[in-house]
Amino acid sequence: MDARHNKKVILEKIRMGQITPEEGYQLLYSSFEAAAVENAKGKKRQLSEIRSTDIAVIGISGRFAGAENIVQLWDNLAAGTDSITEIPNYRWNMEKYYHPSSAPNKSYSKWAGLLSDIEHFDPLFFKIAPKEAEWMDPQHKLFLEESWRALEDAGYPPSTLSSKRFGVFVGVLPNGYELNLKASGKELDSNMLTGMGCAYLPGRVSYCFNLTGPCMAIDTACSSSLVAVHQACQSLRSGESEMALAGGVNILASPEIHIMTSQGGMLAKDGKCKTFDDSADGFVPGEAVCAVVLKPMEKAVHDGDYIYGVIKGSGINQDGKTNGLTAPSRQAQCNLETYVYDMYGIDPAVITYVEAHGTGTKLGDPIEVSALTEAFRKYTVKRQYCAIGSVKTNIGHTLAAAGIAGLIKVLLCMKYKTLVPSLHFNRENEHLNLKESPFFVNTEKRQWNTAGEERRTAALSSFGLSGTNCHMVIQEWCNE
Repeated sequence: MDARHNKKVILEKIRMGQITPEEGYQLLYSSFEAAAVENAKGKKRQLSEIRSTDIAVIGISGRFAGAENIVQLWDNLAAGTDSITEIPNYRWNMEKYYHPSSAPNKSYSKWAGLLSDIEHFDPLFFKIAPKEAEWMDPQHKLFLEESWRALEDAGYPPSTLSSKRFGVFVGVLPNGYELNLKASGKELDSNMLTGMGCAYLPGRVSYCFNLTGPCMAIDTACSSSLVAVHQACQSLRSGESEMALAGGVNILASPEIHIMTSQGGMLAKDGKCKTFDDSADGFVPGEAVCAVVLKPMEKAVHDGDYIYGVIKGSGINQDGKTNGLTAPSRQAQCNLETYVYDMYGIDPAVITYVEAHGTGTKLGDPIEVSALTEAFRKYTVKRQYCAIGSVKTNIGHTLAAAGIAGLIKVLLCMKYKTLVPSLHFNRENEHLNLKESPFFVNTEKRQWNTAGEERRTAALSSFGLSGTNCHMVIQEWCNE
């Protein structure tokens, strides 16, 4: 019984005349004193378990389909909201590009998870000339804004970070925005070079805030942003960076992605990402811009930072030669997961949630679960103790931002000690055998319980269409 519950019981006994106020005071004092001792023991135990490789997430920010910030994202996740909508004509003319049977240069999908007001930007706030801003890809503008918000959330105004070895690592892909500018009749300008190129996106963040640590744009297709987080962690572990900003951004500036993926039969025909379901037929493109602020765990504790969660370990690898350039490798995924668990001394028996890559494909989802099952089985024989889900069922596949969108979902679940529903799961994919696996698809909002004093621990995967895989393990931290 905790101190708050004790207080209610004791006050009720005083009200009923079962004990005197003086006796009640003594009981309350003893109750809170015992609670303080237990809290101190718990804190000491937490501190003793910190490893030199642990990385703290101390600030987060993001915009997603149907959510202008992480508070709205959590509301949507907790409510089981599907934020996919039909693409409005102010983005591009769907009558011109849509065809239900995917004719040449057409898309059979007219759905996406879109951000609102992506054209709004205050260049003078960032000391950018309005003429220069006219040539900036919205991905540059939006990531600059979310970088500021993430630093603000962490409690570090950019002015306090000037000249520090602060790294910037961003997952970003070309999005065809330059085609829109050319189509508008604009003549080429030198500002187009810095306003369009992916390398200039993180460079602009470092330039605006005078950050002098490593700075790089990362393109490994769908795994770009989680690879960016991993590279940031490695930079912190080596001492190359004191702190780091990692993130990802994806804005659908043209119908190109829809057309190319439709021609490859990759998109869901009904605009719903049905991860792990037997009717799974592909993903839905989505937009997001996300950033996290990272710091070595020991330093974060010393500095009194609020800690959203702890990255206990991560790793990346490549599929190598498979059935095709974009075909996933079950063995490569399993090898990576086993490597991360072995390298960082992580027992999957304590992992009680997996945020899956989960693109909602009939063969890709079973390959992912099969690889995870084999990796987990090297450590535990427990069945269906670990929930699994995918944020892609809520906001779509945000491509270069997909991995970090999953990371932010996990961190919010840890903050609220709650698992949220993975959507559109009605009948298990015929190629899955979840009853014999460690996993069950979480389809409802539920309290995230753990055994005894175990801290909530989650795994997160992001697999690039190029074959580059990333796997990460995150653990909660009690800030009180």
